[in-house]
Amino acid sequence: MMTMIDQVANQNHLQLIKAMLPYLPPANQKNLCYCIKMMELQNISAFYRSHTCCAQSIEDSSSASPAEILSDIRNYCDESEQSIIDQLLQTLSMLELYSAMSKTTSDTMIFQNSFPENSASENRTFHDVSSESC
Repeated sequence: MMTMIDQVANQNHLQLIKAMLPYLPPANQKNLCYCIKMMELQNISAFYRSHTCCAQSIEDSSSASPAEILSDIRNYCDESEQSIIDQLLQTLSMLELYSAMSKTTSDTMIFQNSFPENSASENRTFHDVSSESC
């Protein structure tokens, strides 16, 4: 799986040329590797010159959550690294749940504290008076 930048860099069939490298003499492999890397840099440079929207996409991606970033990175990891990222994602999920529960508890306490404690006794008195009149 290639990232977006890898797709941009490896235009012009550079992946095919890379696949041929092991079949070339060692001296030619070295020179061709340098040539391929230069072509990749040229492709990236040309892409960023012609695509002004990239700055916008960087700003948009800054609002990505840590979980989204970890999930994207996970695709490029080996199994042991994926396991670590999975643990991090579970931890983030638990923290989000804890935060939501804390907020709910806090909101409930604010609601309860917004009414005087004697309002419960006032309600009982009203109920007692209204039941006596019936």
